[in-house]
Amino acid sequence: MKTMNRIFSYSFILIFSISFTACSGSDGIDGAIGPQGPAGVNGENGINGENGVDGNANVIASNWLDANWNLTDNPTNKVMQISITEISQDALRDNTLVMVYLMQYGTSSIYTLPSAGRWSNTWYSFTFGSNSLNYDGIIITLKSTDGAALTEYQSTANRGNRFRYILIPVNTTSGKSSINYSNYNEVIKYYGLSY
Repeated sequence: MKTMNRIFSYSFILIFSISFTACSGSDGIDGAIGPQGPAGVNGENGINGENGVDGNANVIASNWLDANWNLTDNPTNKVMQISITEISQDALRDNTLVMVYLMQYGTSSIYTLPSAGRWSNTWYSFTFGSNSLNYDGIIITLKSTDGAALTEYQSTANRGNRFRYILIPVNTTSGKSSINYSNYNEVIKYYGLSY
């Protein structure tokens, strides 16, 4: 009899478990949606942040370029042309701030053209965006101011004479009058350029 009671109990538990697990929630009818609770209190508005610095996506900066007197190479007068392909000559001439810098050995200074550089008898200058085909791009001129022949220290690339241009479109310079564009370090820091 005990065995029979045990079989009956196990059978009942088994049938009950099967019938209980065979039912699913999707078999029933969904109840009505309850009432919506009251709206919460709006939080306080945050403080407006400061406007960020404009990016430098439109700023064009060359690498340091060796002096290469490819138009004129006289003892007292030297001229080199740097081709500009990143923007049109019209945009270069009419809508761009053009800065040219000079680096020379023997000094940690970087000079903004026009400048005498580190010498008392030289004058480095530049023009840009000419309408003449031979003078497109940036033209850098080096002249002796006392008539003496220019030395290799004053003119040659192997003595460290290098130039770098930075082209800043007009729309990128608006509102930035606080920048001293003649200060090379300030310009590269402001626009996030490499040294």
